[in-house]
Amino acid sequence: MELLKKPILRVPLVLALTGILCRVLRFLVILVWTRVQIAQGPDPATGAYELSVGPVSPFLDALCFLLFWAAGWKFVRGLTRKQIFYSATIMVVWLGILLAWEQFSQAVTGSYSLWVHRLYATQEAMSWATQLLIGIFDEVTVPVVLPSLLTPYLYLLLGRKTLQPAPPAPDLPGEPS
Repeated sequence: MELLKKPILRVPLVLALTGILCRVLRFLVILVWTRVQIAQGPDPATGAYELSVGPVSPFLDALCFLLFWAAGWKFVRGLTRKQIFYSATIMVVWLGILLAWEQFSQAVTGSYSLWVHRLYATQEAMSWATQLLIGIFDEVTVPVVLPSLLTPYLYLLLGRKTLQPAPPAPDLPGEPS
């Protein structure tokens, strides 16, 4: 946890760890939801099982939204806005690299890179922003997804304007002032 004490690495580490937690929770919730649907049995008319997302997707997005802000409140709140900006910029560059890698691998190989999928777990805490933009514009394109890359800058709302000076030491009795 020594790395978490460095202000320049705070936002990337907090978002990556929160993203991995969101990915694990997403997997568990989807597993349980699928089991519930299978337990309901097949459709009596067709005899086929029907699996749907139902309320799970909005629930998971809300969960990621809450975890994003809770992690920021707990770990990022004490930093200045300048420190948060520099730290968030590292995460924005990382997200840009992932998006470029994803687009490049799909253009060159025609398939989705499994490494990109695994590394996207580091941005899972910000998936709520992507889903919000996709819901507003009703399409999945790079221009729609690009603004969600700037989501780490929302932590600037939690930052202080400047470093606060240390409070003066109290005068001890018996010492000259």
